[in-house]
Amino acid sequence: MKISVMKYPPLYLVGALMVSLLPATANDGAAIVSKIADPEIRAGVEAAINQNVLPAATQKYYPGFFEITADGGFFGGGASWPGLDSWQMSGAFLLLGRTQLVLDYFEFVRASQRQDGAIPFAIFPGNTPAEKHLGGLKYPQDLFTYQPPKRAGVPATAEETRSWIGLFVHWEPKANPLSRLGTICYILTASEIYAHTRDAAWLRERLASIKAAATEALGHRSDNGLISGSGFYTELPPRYGWDGITQCYTIHAFRELAKLCDEAGDGPGAAAWSAHAAELTQAFTAAFWRDDHYAEYVHAERGVVDRHGLSDVNWAVVAFGIADGEKLKVLWPRLLQEPGFHPGNMPTMTVSKPFSYEPWEYCEPLSFEMTIPQLNDVAAMGRVWYLEALACRRMQATERLVETTRLVCRAAAGGYWRERYHPQPDGTVVPSGAQKYCEYAAVLTQVVLSNPSVFCR
Repeated sequence: MKISVMKYPPLYLVGALMVSLLPATANDGAAIVSKIADPEIRAGVEAAINQNVLPAATQKYYPGFFEITADGGFFGGGASWPGLDSWQMSGAFLLLGRTQLVLDYFEFVRASQRQDGAIPFAIFPGNTPAEKHLGGLKYPQDLFTYQPPKRAGVPATAEETRSWIGLFVHWEPKANPLSRLGTICYILTASEIYAHTRDAAWLRERLASIKAAATEALGHRSDNGLISGSGFYTELPPRYGWDGITQCYTIHAFRELAKLCDEAGDGPGAAAWSAHAAELTQAFTAAFWRDDHYAEYVHAERGVVDRHGLSDVNWAVVAFGIADGEKLKVLWPRLLQEPGFHPGNMPTMTVSKPFSYEPWEYCEPLSFEMTIPQLNDVAAMGRVWYLEALACRRMQATERLVETTRLVCRAAAGGYWRERYHPQPDGTVVPSGAQKYCEYAAVLTQVVLSNPSVFCR
């Protein structure tokens, strides 16, 4: 299969890295893979693409549908995940030439948008029971009907008009983590689509929807100037209150929206969203900066939490160009010298001291029995490695970027990765979570194919 490569580097890389990111020099993704110099990395990327990312694009339920595991064994049943998972995979699909797939996926998600602009972090078939972990499903207000477009080569099941329901409220209703995830990732997906297609008409037709999503996110700004919503991509522990990752991703999304507005000829919109990003950056820095690093989160009842070593927030501020000047000068060496991010040689942990959480940081009492570990997301995950990889690319830390990529490739068992890698007291990690989960595969594909000058001979 011939897979074409994007002509332009994604806006999220150009803006975040603040260095010159050269576009791919090869004519297609297969050519880039064949030119990867390191045999371990080449084998890992081949497995990521051919065993994970591409097989997940079944288009079974609508044109543009893809699973978030290679075989649909976990999180399947027609569910879509407009939050982190599908955004990460969309970026990989764009690099692999599956542009129409991503465009069709985006249209499905756009159909789920609530009147206030919010995007759900998960979407399920319209007959899904609202119970236990899905107790946040709201019938009938969040139901919608989707009539798919006609596309050649998709299964017959993809052409059926179906009822769907978006999930906007988490099963931890007090903390409500993940609640900003779908909305912010919607903006970032739009940014990447435009960077890839340069389709001005596409952007103009959807800009109102993208701005509505950002306006909804901005509506969650608290009196302290921060965006509420607890954990951006973590739920256990929930980071109850104001997660540093939520602030960083929101700043990044507002900046990307400003660029989209500028591209669409909306000067006032560009100025407004740039200003919102700057205001949030100022509030975030005031609340989170701790002399030589950034805190993890601000707890709604106990204030600033900075007790678990260095956190993923510190990778994010570098990755997205939020830390600069003297702050970056003192922070970056600390990050490079911190050994706790890669237990068992697995990039990258959410925090460098994972065994320091206290019960008051755990999940709130629930109305049903919870069998998931309280610290399930205190783990090495692809979403954190993504931030580290972007930070390394911004800082031109090429050796570390290549080495962490090699470690990720080594972690694949039979060409597949797990969702999480939990640290153990003896310094090892235990794979856990969904089998054949596509997160590491999607991030690996993006990291290598977006950086041929680093990885190819």
